[in-house]
Amino acid sequence: MKHGVRRIAVTVLLTFLQPGCGWAQEERGLVEDFGVWHSLQELRAAVRDHTVTRDVAVHAARVELALGRPERARELLADREVPEDAEDLALLGAIEFRTEQYARAGDFFARAAAAAVGARRGELAARAAAAYEEAGRLRDAAVQYRAAAADLPLVAGWLAVREARVTVDSVRAFALLRWAPPEADRLAAIARAAVRLRAGDSVAATAQYVAAQEWGRAAELVATLGDSGAARGLAYRVLEAPNPRARRVVLDAVQQRFPPETPEERLLVAEAWRRAGSSRTAVELMRQAVAHGDSSAVALRRLADLEAGVRRHDRALRAYAQAALRGGEDGTLAAYNRARLLVRMRRRSEGHRELLAFADRYPQHARAPAAIFIVADDLEDARRRVPADSLYGVIAERWPADEYASRARHQLAGSALARGDTQQAMRWYQAEFSARGTQRHAAQFFLARLHAAAGDSAEARLLWAKLAESDVAGYYGVRAREAAALPPPRFTAATRRDPAADRITRQFDRLDLLRRAQLYAEADEFVRHLTTATSDAPDAMLVLANGLIARGWVIEGVNLGWRATGHLPLRDARVLRAIYPWRFRELIEAEAQKHGLDPYLLVALIRQESTFRPAVVSHAGAHGLMQLMPSTATHLARRLGVEWDDAFLTVADANVHIGAAHLASLLQQFDGALVPSLAAYNAGSRPVRRWLRYPEAADPFLFVERIPYDETRGFVRSVLRNYVLYRALYPPVEDHPADQR
Repeated sequence: MKHGVRRIAVTVLLTFLQPGCGWAQEERGLVEDFGVWHSLQELRAAVRDHTVTRDVAVHAARVELALGRPERARELLADREVPEDAEDLALLGAIEFRTEQYARAGDFFARAAAAAVGARRGELAARAAAAYEEAGRLRDAAVQYRAAAADLPLVAGWLAVREARVTVDSVRAFALLRWAPPEADRLAAIARAAVRLRAGDSVAATAQYVAAQEWGRAAELVATLGDSGAARGLAYRVLEAPNPRARRVVLDAVQQRFPPETPEERLLVAEAWRRAGSSRTAVELMRQAVAHGDSSAVALRRLADLEAGVRRHDRALRAYAQAALRGGEDGTLAAYNRARLLVRMRRRSEGHRELLAFADRYPQHARAPAAIFIVADDLEDARRRVPADSLYGVIAERWPADEYASRARHQLAGSALARGDTQQAMRWYQAEFSARGTQRHAAQFFLARLHAAAGDSAEARLLWAKLAESDVAGYYGVRAREAAALPPPRFTAATRRDPAADRITRQFDRLDLLRRAQLYAEADEFVRHLTTATSDAPDAMLVLANGLIARGWVIEGVNLGWRATGHLPLRDARVLRAIYPWRFRELIEAEAQKHGLDPYLLVALIRQESTFRPAVVSHAGAHGLMQLMPSTATHLARRLGVEWDDAFLTVADANVHIGAAHLASLLQQFDGALVPSLAAYNAGSRPVRRWLRYPEAADPFLFVERIPYDETRGFVRSVLRNYVLYRALYPPVEDHPADQR
């Protein structure tokens, strides 16, 4: 273990072993802020020793709990006497809570609160109340929430909402809800729903859940409601919810008790079935709607879309044609969709003809340039470049400001280069740059490369210099600075004191208290309020952004940084440090040293993969800061000879340790070549080896442009950009010791 990693591990171990070390930090915070996985490696030998002291066992249990293994924490404390110390009792309560033994957890937390003093007593009482609430011991929960509010006046209003939620006396519950702070409105609505439900008013409770957008609970109640006008209205409101499970529950209730009666309801139910994955059911409903007289353009177009989705292409074509005859926006879209379907059915000649006719008939429609682009792209795939280029030219001429015009100009420039006509390629790149299209930065970079290849190095350098200045935080701007051999970008920050900073700091006191009491739903709600209610003053935004990032609300902080760009230049260092923060700096630098990596490369990759969120899980099942797949992490841990458990995937230091080893391994596989290694990190090594056979592979820039996977190409570009920005924004720690961890 290198010196930096060992220092983190030993610091953590010694911190845990200090009397009164502040187990007041909730276990979720330990995973984010300390090197708990490394400390486990240090503790293993001691724990194996049968003569291990009680203190070491207790602290080892805390580490195991922080690592997401409460069962092992319980084993470590089995047959060991734990004194009536507040923090040791809180540890036992946390273990029981994490293993879903909520009643026992509540008892431990209540005893811990009785042994504590001041604010800590209130924090532990809040945890006891939450455990009792989970266990269904509502009276005990109400008592503990009330006690917590007495010790925590700064968040008493939030705790009043919690107490109202579990209070049996509805009069008292509604009186408590009057103490709710404005930022707790949504949670107060949920509490009102609980009170109404206990009073037997399911319809009113459902309405409150809908108002709070608590779709899952609303759906469960809708399924129990009797047939009434109010219940029907609520059922159809939930059908529009973004929650897929809620929609599925309500669909069953609608089918049994609230079948659609109006054209609007039929459309809504059919769309809900489609989103639930039952396209055939949706098709049948839409057919019934049309059969019952709903022959509007919108109904016919929806029916056609659904028929196409279940591969009933002939029926879809007929429905599209009927919808098109009805006119209006839906009729126009039906004509476009019909033409696209013909292309997908490989009836290309007919489809191309209808797409071109659509663009001629509706030249002002947003889909007109897309229609021609589809035909041009199809012709290019068939290697009919001349007619394809002709159509690309039509798009560029008739809709010069459209996104498809940018794509067309880029295609035309590439086609010219393939023919060896560099002058024509330069004209198209210049046209894209002059039109300020969406690909203007790429066009400017390529234009400079062509000037350089033609021997006009002065013009090339001038274009690259301008691009580096205008796209200071973009991929092409970064590559332009590199191509022109310009010095690294310099970012400056204004040093002014915002009057709102003190107010925001006071808000952070409240947020920190909610976190320490593990009132996580309330903390998230408070953050939502802070980010939406903050003024447009950029300095206030940045103070709030930095505070949220430091506390783990990284996405919210980054978004505030982007909002600040509406008032401050992007090259302001404060803005860029909010958009590109560096959490876990000491950990990342230590792991980079251990694995022979550049720490700026490692942080650049983490910023792109997870935005510094240890617990994030992708749709593909990748976990944590470096987005590791479980199988990859297990294989690497075995190769490294370290203890591993899938629970460690979302533990910061464990994830970075394995992820850094993975990146180092890829760099070794590809002989230190950065671009192929990054591509392999995202797409795997096998396709990258295939791509390395492309003629562009010898040029790293062209290799990136040639990557056929959109996601991988974007990933590599982003990491390369981040790499340069982090080097410019965060000098080495020894030069700036006050930089954030």
